[in-house]
Amino acid sequence: MRTGVVTAAGGRIGSAVAERLLAAGVVDEVVAVDVVEPVVPAGAKGFVCDLREASEVDKLAAALPGELTVLVNVLGGERRPHLEPVEDATWPPEAVFDDIFALNLTTAYRVTKALRERFGRGSAICNVSSIAANMPWVVSPAYGAAKAALEHWSTSLAVALAPAGVRVNTVRPGFVWSRQWQDVSRAEFDEVVADRVPLGREQTAEDVADVVAFLCSPAAAHITGQGLDVDGGATLVRRAR
Repeated sequence: MRTGVVTAAGGRIGSAVAERLLAAGVVDEVVAVDVVEPVVPAGAKGFVCDLREASEVDKLAAALPGELTVLVNVLGGERRPHLEPVEDATWPPEAVFDDIFALNLTTAYRVTKALRERFGRGSAICNVSSIAANMPWVVSPAYGAAKAALEHWSTSLAVALAPAGVRVNTVRPGFVWSRQWQDVSRAEFDEVVADRVPLGREQTAEDVADVVAFLCSPAAAHITGQGLDVDGGATLVRRAR
């Protein structure tokens, strides 16, 4: 039985990833992890835990089978509301800065470390980053920095796990309508997409999931340590928000 684990599976990207891994035949079952009971596709089973807590990661590890095929660390973004009020995005309170790093980097590290012995030759890990990792991101510098750190760690992990035949890659979504964007406005989101996406449309969760499924599949058997942009060409123009 080929088992995949997807974090933040209740969100748009996580849900699409779980569905696509199953539909493409990359895995036979998916453990869909979220802080609340996620709505899951056929072939997936929900698992409720808060991965920001080390004890909850231990609970997840104890419930999973001894062999895993795929891990997709989708969990990220920013806590809403923030732990403390943020008056200046460039200089958020230290508690908020640390929380953003914990959500986007530490949770991926913690989950991967807890499960690392369960991945054998031919298995794959995919970490969901953001185009914010590769350009100034003035709307939330801490978020961009956390995603950049996630990517650096991912490439190092790719080297470390390569002798065991385990591949590690990242995917960088571009402008996907999300809870974070809902805190801004749909009008601004549409304006940004029209102005900064050469292919002329927003990216969907399904666009991202297709690339994740490819990177986790045998079709990508010799691809590791790579980061793929799913952004409609936005990073080609490199106009930072």
